[in-house]
Amino acid sequence: MIRAMLVCMLVPSIAAAEPVFSAGDHPDLDESIARHERQYYLFNALPFGLSLDTGALNDVALDELTAFLASGSEDVAKDTGKHPFELLSYYGEHGDLGMFAGVALAGTAFRYMTLKREGADAAVLAQARERVVRAVDAWHIFYEVTGGNGVVARGIRRLVSEDPAAPPIPGKIPELVPLFDADGKPLPAPKDNGTYRTDNSAGSLPGGTWIWKDSCSKDQLVGQIFGMVTLYDAIKDDPDIDQALVTRMEADALGVAKMLMEKREISAMEGPVGDGEYDLIIMDADGRPTFHHDLNPAAVEKFYLTEETNSYNVFNLIMGVGIIKGLHHVTGDADIEAYLYQELLHERGYLKLAEVEDPVAALDYVLAGVQTNYSNVNMMATALWLAIYLETDDQVTTVLRSYLETRWWDRAGEPHSAKLCKQPFFNAVYMGLTDRGISAELTAQTAKLLSGYQLGPYVNHARINCDLDELAAGECLAVDGVTKLTLAPETIAEGNAQAVEALDPSIRPPSNFDARSNPFKVNGGGGLRLNPGGDLLAAYWMARYLTATKTGQANGSPLARDHIPVGPAEEPEQPPVDEPPIDNPPPDAPPIDEPEPEPVAAQTSTDNGCSAGHRSGGDFAGLCACLVFLLAARIREKTVPLRGRRTESV
Repeated sequence: MIRAMLVCMLVPSIAAAEPVFSAGDHPDLDESIARHERQYYLFNALPFGLSLDTGALNDVALDELTAFLASGSEDVAKDTGKHPFELLSYYGEHGDLGMFAGVALAGTAFRYMTLKREGADAAVLAQARERVVRAVDAWHIFYEVTGGNGVVARGIRRLVSEDPAAPPIPGKIPELVPLFDADGKPLPAPKDNGTYRTDNSAGSLPGGTWIWKDSCSKDQLVGQIFGMVTLYDAIKDDPDIDQALVTRMEADALGVAKMLMEKREISAMEGPVGDGEYDLIIMDADGRPTFHHDLNPAAVEKFYLTEETNSYNVFNLIMGVGIIKGLHHVTGDADIEAYLYQELLHERGYLKLAEVEDPVAALDYVLAGVQTNYSNVNMMATALWLAIYLETDDQVTTVLRSYLETRWWDRAGEPHSAKLCKQPFFNAVYMGLTDRGISAELTAQTAKLLSGYQLGPYVNHARINCDLDELAAGECLAVDGVTKLTLAPETIAEGNAQAVEALDPSIRPPSNFDARSNPFKVNGGGGLRLNPGGDLLAAYWMARYLTATKTGQANGSPLARDHIPVGPAEEPEQPPVDEPPIDNPPPDAPPIDEPEPEPVAAQTSTDNGCSAGHRSGGDFAGLCACLVFLLAARIREKTVPLRGRRTESV
């Protein structure tokens, strides 16, 4: 009740406002999305309800599949005479499903919530609900197949079809490696970025059904929690969905949170380089940190910084806050709540540190010109969503929205800012988080971008905008015969030519995950892959659900939790103590000489907890940036507190 009253006071009339995309406003786009959803659910997500790559068996199969999608039918076998698996050659991206499927789940979850709000036909709503529940069941596998205890799979793969009468699921089964050798030593040695394992659930999952990939990286984890939160909002308190699914999800989230909150001595660990105890480390079932394990702002590519370094990783800071916030959103657990609002945001000063823009003190490598790794831009989109959309406290959202607006969405002097990437998912995330109002221009642009994709089927056809002569000249006439592209000179020699402005989707090379791909790249694609377009479905249904806010208003989760203030833990009020009466001395008694109190030394805190992160891509540019950062930090004289001091002086 209190939360509802606060929302009404802070964002007046938002409940009566229209959604960003109203049903029927963009009929051609609506039909394109509906056609692509048939591809997504009947082919890409067929094995177990999550977003996967797949490929047409051959050109004939692609023609059959295209004709089927154009027909509007939902029955592949009836219309083609074949099971969908007989039209496909493989399934892929199992090993990156944390992010790959996590973002796509927003399409599944927000579609159900939108149709429910709009009073959709009962059969349509039932189908949408069934897809949500199927995804919830599949999402649980990430936390169960590993053996539990908060350990999370990087990806999962189903070995046998849910339908015993169906043909085998297309694709070759990868080699499976045990967690330990005969002597109990973890395998492989050294740790890598993901190895396929047999089911480690000790019988809680049906035997011979699932395998998993370990070494969950932080990009996969933030995607997992993003997907979990969207599913949670879709099923919580829904009378038509078994709430035991919510209880199970809460237990999964609590396990992950406990794993991340535990402090560990890293000096003897394989992977981290440094000394001391740190938390926010992603651990694996073999007892080792995962390959890209760090969410602590004190870490940069596995190197843990000392206080003398005077720098921290703001990318990890936002990622850690978003993930912990998402886990608290699902569980409501008091220990997670205290950890986030008292320890991280207050005692370690994460809120203050998030405001620092000194490039040496606050390492922030999300945007880096033509060297930008768009996986990082996408990771920040999901982390900011978790940290802001689920938050009710202005003290927190004011700081995080400042980062959103000026350091991710529209950074001054950075032509690769999220605003300029022409990525529908980035636009949808921004519209869901900003309190500056959603302009008609941004709404129209998002609809136009989504309409530019050739969906249903979304085939990975080659798209070559620039031939060799045009590359040499630094200018191209795009495949539409109209758009002129100017190339960034430094990218041509690298064989990865990029335009100085992001390409419209109508001429851009296709991708199996557009929000994770470079929108400035001029050439690419090829083959018969059916791209799932999960981030495009997410963007569309987020826009159908989100409110078209005006200045001073903001969207937010209807299940966002009230919480304790950002600050120190309150001491419990002590009951009054009955003190014995003091005997008055007789009038002629000598005065009592009381000793003067000794001076008390000033006390200083020894716990800041400021920490730092890594570059998920691990590319050469990222490594160079980290090395430059470390060198600059070593010689820097200005003091910026790390984990040993408070942050008032920042």
